[in-house]
Amino acid sequence: MISEASDQVVFAWWNTSLAPSAKSRSTPEQRAVACSVIMHLIEDSCADFIALGEMSIEDFQHVSDNCKVEGYVFVSEITSVGKSSFDICYAYNSNKIMIYATKDVTSRNGRSTLKVAKKLDMIVVNSTSLFHVYVSHWPSRLWCHRHDADRHVLGIRLRDSINSILEQEGASPLVVLLGDYNDEPFDESLSQQLMASRDVDLVQKRQHLLYNPFWKYLCKAKSENPSAGSYYYKSGEITRWHTFDQVIFSHAFIEAKEWRLANNCNHIVEIPAYTQLVKKSSSKFDHLPVYGIVEKVN
Repeated sequence: MISEASDQVVFAWWNTSLAPSAKSRSTPEQRAVACSVIMHLIEDSCADFIALGEMSIEDFQHVSDNCKVEGYVFVSEITSVGKSSFDICYAYNSNKIMIYATKDVTSRNGRSTLKVAKKLDMIVVNSTSLFHVYVSHWPSRLWCHRHDADRHVLGIRLRDSINSILEQEGASPLVVLLGDYNDEPFDESLSQQLMASRDVDLVQKRQHLLYNPFWKYLCKAKSENPSAGSYYYKSGEITRWHTFDQVIFSHAFIEAKEWRLANNCNHIVEIPAYTQLVKKSSSKFDHLPVYGIVEKVN
């Protein structure tokens, strides 16, 4: 069921695995799977904003042509950055959201350019405030290992951008961060440099802190649960599940003066047939979609 209620907004992220580094490797069958997942996010998860990673121009064209839903607009944000490019696209419910401005957040580091995030400013129906949304797809650990200095730089530069909003707006800004960070919630790039905390009580007291609800998805609660994270590394010898895909929220959603973080949210989207495909050794798909819900305070 497509969401029409203006008192809540659902933000979703999915690394599609279709086009690493924005270079398509997808087959018609894989694009069909991608469309089915996107339609599930729109119709079943009622997502109002869906950010998509590992997308190429060809894949974007296919998805936008074959996932048409009244009121939803598909936008390509595939842009060149240094020697590489952002591989991000998004779809949004135009009946509820207006995109006000977009910006690439990057950082020069020697001869390379780090892709920190796509920053989108949006207005939501019946809200008096701007929503600042950061969509990130940080480098794979195959090319940038867990303790690489670039991971600290990515976290610091993302934090710098958020700090600039705090300085400009003065009050508590509405900031949502989502993406595939290729880091776990406890890694220093997110927990220390970005200041994304698991302590909701502390976030409520301190305006500069962010709240990361994905700390609770670091393990399976029961063995029969189909997943224990958002990313499945098929060659893992100690663990195969990792929580690399996350949605993170600013203090304002915990303070809850205008909008609050909804509690009735599982955050990781379980589509049984797709989850089995992710775990299949021959499949290119390896990420589950994630989402978060914010509600208008009456």
